[in-house]
Amino acid sequence: MIKKVVLCLFALLLVGCGVETKVIDEANGDSKTYLFFKDFDPNNYYVELWDRNNNKNDDTKIIMARSDDEYYYEIDGSTEMIVIQKDGYMYTIDPQMKNYNKIESPLIDYAYGVLPNDMKVLRTKGYETGEEKVYGKKYIYEKYTFDNDKTTYYFDGDDLVYIKHKGLQNTVFFRYNLTKDKVSSKLFEIPKDYLEITY
Repeated sequence: MIKKVVLCLFALLLVGCGVETKVIDEANGDSKTYLFFKDFDPNNYYVELWDRNNNKNDDTKIIMARSDDEYYYEIDGSTEMIVIQKDGYMYTIDPQMKNYNKIESPLIDYAYGVLPNDMKVLRTKGYETGEEKVYGKKYIYEKYTFDNDKTTYYFDGDDLVYIKHKGLQNTVFFRYNLTKDKVSSKLFEIPKDYLEITY
């Protein structure tokens, strides 16, 4: 009889050990996401991510960088592509062929929804938090909603592990690698020996 009671209590404890899903209406600079990105400058950054849209071992590296009005986006995997945006132009670069295409273009911010763009807003922004399994392991998540977009940050303790952004057009999923707060100006230069392709 005592054994049954102990087993029942143990089962109840196990069920109760999960992290409860909660909605925080207004944060106070205490969310894991805000504390992780607290010193992040949305106008000046270099961030490396791993693509996790297809599988957990994809070695495709994604680089997003910005220096004021200059933007950099790179996919480095089985295919390579670099996009540099500055002075009202978009340069699409093929490092394997050593050429590029230049067009006049409005800005496309590839970091939108993936990286915070306003630290003041993030400090008090409400969010949903709970626990979710990703590739078989449980993580604490914080999910933010901005209009029709949802961005979820997954944490192991205080360490950011995954970022998922779901917009109207698509969903992207990344494993976080690193952030640098200094960006080399050379990153935004078009290599002089690359050939310009015009259509």
